[in-house]
Amino acid sequence: MSKKILLLNSTCEVLSFISERKAIKLLFKDKVDIISTWPDMPFSYKRGVVNFPATLRLKYFVKKNYSQLTFSRKAVFKRDRFSCQYCGKFLKSGQVTVDHIIPKSLGGNSSFQNCVTACYTCNNKKGSRTLEQANMVLMSKPLIPAGYLHYISESDQWHDEWSDFFGGERKF
Repeated sequence: MSKKILLLNSTCEVLSFISERKAIKLLFKDKVDIISTWPDMPFSYKRGVVNFPATLRLKYFVKKNYSQLTFSRKAVFKRDRFSCQYCGKFLKSGQVTVDHIIPKSLGGNSSFQNCVTACYTCNNKKGSRTLEQANMVLMSKPLIPAGYLHYISESDQWHDEWSDFFGGERKF
């Protein structure tokens, strides 16, 4: 199987992506309702045969405490959805670099506000210069992510109904 399952709070707030195993446990314990399913993936459980769930909603509310996310290269890549913040090119994991907006050589630090995902070409073009010196513009202002970063890789399948829970468009 190996498909992602989106888990929602009882209020339809996105909690996380969960494993198939966890989804099955939640179904058998009657803790969730199936909101959407993957087509052509029959699955048998106590309510009969249904397609395997793509989206589950908890039957009870879970208070989610978001702690501040720790800065890391991986978190920057997820925040920027593996796309170059200068040219917009979607990057695979082997093609991605981190660019310091204010270069380290000019006193820049490694933080969410100063680091962006960049392709090798754009990162080399900018070098150890500022945006103004390199005559380059960012596609979006880098922000500190609020809460959990959800990411779907290019090899994962996107379920059309997930867009409803992520602001109406595919965000990954």
